[in-house]
Amino acid sequence: MKRLLACAGVIAAVLSAGGARAYFTAQTEVKDNVITAGTLAVSVEPTQSALSIAPLAPGETVVRTVDVANTGVLALDAVTSVAKKAGYTDFWNALTCTATADGVVLYEGPFATMRTAPLRIPAGQTARVSYAIGLPSTAGNDLQGDYVRTSLYVDAEQAH
Repeated sequence: MKRLLACAGVIAAVLSAGGARAYFTAQTEVKDNVITAGTLAVSVEPTQSALSIAPLAPGETVVRTVDVANTGVLALDAVTSVAKKAGYTDFWNALTCTATADGVVLYEGPFATMRTAPLRIPAGQTARVSYAIGLPSTAGNDLQGDYVRTSLYVDAEQAH
């Protein structure tokens, strides 16, 4: 009796397995799929002396502009900052700056600590950033003839 039950169980398993394979199937192929990573690239015009001013008098503010171009294929957020490379620290610390783009203030405060808010630039587009650099009217005679040499940095990050 046990053998008969075991044999019936094996036969039922074989029949049900064969029944599960009775469905039709099909497959097709979609060829030549290519996925390419985007690029992030930024350029600036002018490439030299963009913020140079001579002479700057107490109480005076001079505006200089820089065109920041997104030459990549992804939208980016650009942040500009400056660093002192040479010159007089007291003069550097006395300078003020207001950075704007399309009428929006990106930074306002001491030039020495300038780091603008991010500026969104779509792929293939250019943004004009203006820097109003000034020397307060309270600047003392001790700053006469002083200078500072700076570098302007444009950092770009993929917009997200």
